[in-house]
Amino acid sequence: MFYEGSEKRLEIIVKQNNLLSFPENFWHELVAQAGAFILSKINNSHVCAYLLSESSLFVWQDRFILITCGNTHLVKAALFFQHHYSQDNIQALLFQRHQAIQPHLQKSNFKQDSLQLNLALQGIQRHWTEEYQGDLFFFGKLKQQDLNNKQIVMMHGLSGPFAELLYTGKASTEDIESSLSLTHFFSQMLIDQFIFTPKGYSLNAISEHDYLTIHITPEQLSSYFSLETSFSLERIQPFINHLMRLFTPFKSQLMGFSNSHDQGIEISVTKTNTRCNN
Repeated sequence: MFYEGSEKRLEIIVKQNNLLSFPENFWHELVAQAGAFILSKINNSHVCAYLLSESSLFVWQDRFILITCGNTHLVKAALFFQHHYSQDNIQALLFQRHQAIQPHLQKSNFKQDSLQLNLALQGIQRHWTEEYQGDLFFFGKLKQQDLNNKQIVMMHGLSGPFAELLYTGKASTEDIESSLSLTHFFSQMLIDQFIFTPKGYSLNAISEHDYLTIHITPEQLSSYFSLETSFSLERIQPFINHLMRLFTPFKSQLMGFSNSHDQGIEISVTKTNTRCNN
């Protein structure tokens, strides 16, 4: 069985209005446009976090982040939001696709997606073709504080006793909680999690304005783990080190964001570790 764990990612920042005041059915429809549905929700006074059938949605007053995996059509969610929200009030839009393992199974490719986005929002594109492969469409302007605290970790080729347990599809919530040890590294977080049938795991966690989300695709031929968070790299590094020991991935990358005077946004990708096969 194959499942595409590599994500597509949409982030939209608005100039006006309070996205937290939008009716609940708006977010259900937005997610449905991408080909997913909402499983559950947690929230505090700063952020709403939705677990989806394919990844996660986070909503703040001035922005939202929609992450999807599988065979979803994320550009449709972006177009849906543009249709219902004035273009003049969109401060920035980031549409990102990590390279799919089997791109021919996807409903569209990045070229097709960016052509649709560019009809309404004349943006720029970035492409990565070396160690990290992926594409980005970017429109608007970002403030440095919009970018500083965002870390994305991607691991491919998971191994070790915990990964083997996940491959069986028999890991319980308690097994996963104990192995990830999230509460050891981050206390006082509100957590929502879901184990998929036959395999797969998603987790959302929030604390004040901060968020953290984890997604695991335990398919032996395409195993994948992702972590995205607003916590600083200094704060998240001990947890990353723990995850590296837990999964000993064949390939692992850390993605960071910064401003670029020429292109509006700069994305750096660094190799965090690799496993050597003898």
